[in-house]
Amino acid sequence: MKRLLILGATGSIGTTCLNAFRSSLVSGIGIAGLVSSSNKSILSLGKEFNSPVFLAEGRSREEIRAFIESVSPDIALNGVSGIAGLLYSDLLADMGIDIALANKESVVLGGRYLLDKAKRKGVSIIPVDSEHSAIHALLAGRKAERLIITASGGPFRERKEMSGITVEEALSHPTWKMGRKITIDSATLANKALEVIEASYLFSFPPDRIDVTVHKESIVHSMIECSDGSVFALLSVPDMTLPIVSAITGESCGRLVRPLDFRNATLTFEDWDRERFPMLSLGYSALESGGAFPIAFASADEIAVKAFLDGRIAFTDIPRIAEEVLGGDWTNVPSSMDEIISLSEEAAAKAEEACSRV
Repeated sequence: MKRLLILGATGSIGTTCLNAFRSSLVSGIGIAGLVSSSNKSILSLGKEFNSPVFLAEGRSREEIRAFIESVSPDIALNGVSGIAGLLYSDLLADMGIDIALANKESVVLGGRYLLDKAKRKGVSIIPVDSEHSAIHALLAGRKAERLIITASGGPFRERKEMSGITVEEALSHPTWKMGRKITIDSATLANKALEVIEASYLFSFPPDRIDVTVHKESIVHSMIECSDGSVFALLSVPDMTLPIVSAITGESCGRLVRPLDFRNATLTFEDWDRERFPMLSLGYSALESGGAFPIAFASADEIAVKAFLDGRIAFTDIPRIAEEVLGGDWTNVPSSMDEIISLSEEAAAKAEEACSRV
């Protein structure tokens, strides 16, 4: 039986995965271990699933590695948010463990360094984000000319005036239930910017062949366009159970989500507003610029989102912070994890400085 390690077991991705086990939606795989940064509720989860647990806060890379070695997983679900998730992905790749990846920063910051290491070690990186999971499935046996990533549009899709937005409003996503940081990213469309960068690295597509369309129903998760003009799409109800279970099992386990009712379905698509959502434009610009610009973008966004959640800056300051940081020289291409972390810390420091001046 395949053995699964769940990183970020108490977060939204980990919780959805464990609920799938509770509902007997997963077969042929057992839980090898559970990891959480600091949430002590993981202790009760360990008892429930009869699994070893690891509280990672304040622990060294060597201690984390020792725990992973002790539970001998075949695959790890990385649901840890932020740069911490990148460090886990690097460690897993180093250890030769396949990764079901729900952490955008791993690819956005890790870039070719992480993907090349995974290739050398024979490690498969299977995307868990619904958009990249859909593209991964659609590209099987097909050659695409264009990737089309869908966006829900977040809570402010129809809002014209973006000033005065509160934290509570920004956290009220109309479709998905997610963590606080990714929910704010969805409201600014920074999430979509990170997904464009991630898709470019994962599927080797240049930015001018990756499009974003707003699809408020969140039924179409992504599309690919082939050279003959045909378009293939993956549709399902908005439920992360499907991409998570598909990634960790590699095969169908029977019905995972409720069926779509096409008798009453309406699917709409529209362009995104460049003026109201500049974070997506900044993400494209960072990807086109190459070097460490994607690292600077992701790191600046993480700091700015935290500052907004803490009430230190306004919602509309988030893209201003990111744009200021991207105005620096980020042409250096990192060749090691130490360089990636150093560049990320440099960008974060510049973002902190910019936040203090707002």
